[in-house]
Amino acid sequence: MSTEPFTDQQIAQLTKAFHRGASEASTALAQWLHAPMSISIDAVDQCPLESALSVLGEGDNAVCMVLMEMEGLLTGHMLLAFDDVSGLGLSDMLLSRPKGTATSWEELERSCVMETMNIAGSAYLNGIAHYLSEGCDERGELIPSPPQFLRDFAESLLQSAFMEQALFAREVVFAKARFDLSGQPLRWTFLLIPDPASLETLAEILNRLS
Repeated sequence: MSTEPFTDQQIAQLTKAFHRGASEASTALAQWLHAPMSISIDAVDQCPLESALSVLGEGDNAVCMVLMEMEGLLTGHMLLAFDDVSGLGLSDMLLSRPKGTATSWEELERSCVMETMNIAGSAYLNGIAHYLSEGCDERGELIPSPPQFLRDFAESLLQSAFMEQALFAREVVFAKARFDLSGQPLRWTFLLIPDPASLETLAEILNRLS
């Protein structure tokens, strides 16, 4: 099985679906964090694997990532990536502790970021499913798996996430979102990476939406 690159028109429709997901995730996270939250789509990219591996930036420092799988209308990976300072700061905020209290990834700190991803990811997928269902014969759902916490070098984590797509396509496709809390940018990156079978399904749905 091989997949063809998306057309500009398909990418435009896909971007609208991701904007819908980001809007619903913003609302859910604002309620969870008790603060104004905005998630916006930074890019919907279609590029060679080598370029995609630098989406989290270059460097030798380890990054943290909360991973969820999606099933249903589409399958693939959803990732929330952040550095140690940003992730531990989130746990301090959720636990109403002074910033800088958490200094290492204990069970409580990992639980905080995994639950944040669970809330954001579920709402994001609901928004995408609502939009894409307009191009389906029947209403489809996107169901997230329980989140997993990972910590490694960015390239290693992304290599695993993108590898299945890279085996079947000349270019990989992903959406990247950025976060603002109370008007301040956060060093969190949200990625959604469909698998190869979903790229074919997506192409068909996006053609109906165009």
